[in-house]
Amino acid sequence: MRDPLGLNERLFARYYPVVIGLSERAGQAERRRELLAQATGRTLEIGAGGGHNLRHYPAAVTQLVVTEPSPHMIRHLTGELAALDIAAQLVQTGAEDLPFDDATFDTVVATFVHCSIPDPDRALNEIARVLKPGGRYLFIEHVRSYDSALLGRVQDLVALPHRYLAAGCHPNRRTERLFAESPLTVEQLVHEPMPRSLPTVRPTIRGTARR
Repeated sequence: MRDPLGLNERLFARYYPVVIGLSERAGQAERRRELLAQATGRTLEIGAGGGHNLRHYPAAVTQLVVTEPSPHMIRHLTGELAALDIAAQLVQTGAEDLPFDDATFDTVVATFVHCSIPDPDRALNEIARVLKPGGRYLFIEHVRSYDSALLGRVQDLVALPHRYLAAGCHPNRRTERLFAESPLTVEQLVHEPMPRSLPTVRPTIRGTARR
């Protein structure tokens, strides 16, 4: 069930591509490209949103499956798939109940997704389940500030209105801690500020984990 504070998903789907576009042009797109260069084999992207990752998948990806729970975002995603002429399988589903068999994918990708998943622990269990043994998880996520106690408190204070305005996004989610408690083993992790973004969503982590 989607977070009830994210009932404005239709509006969010309209303005999010504009907002994220500012960051993409300021350097976030290059970070995506660097991360996704590691994707290989049968690859699953969770919460593909407006399709900002699609153009960055390398030739080593032999099959691409993308999921997205929001019907409003799926309109953007469908258009991007058509514009890029990418033959990907599109599945409308949330991350907590992935409709795929165990050990199906060589790579799973999620970028700016865990902040809005209603049950992130369950989603991480699902990611581990569908990954093949030794399979790789690639991620970029908004997180609660890791180097500024003041910003962290601000993120806590604005969490409720932010969740409503941003379709359920928790700007103060401690996603790094969730990864550490999941079945996945984090191999690489970089803390970095998201370029040209609001302070409450500027702290991010980027990295890889293994099943």
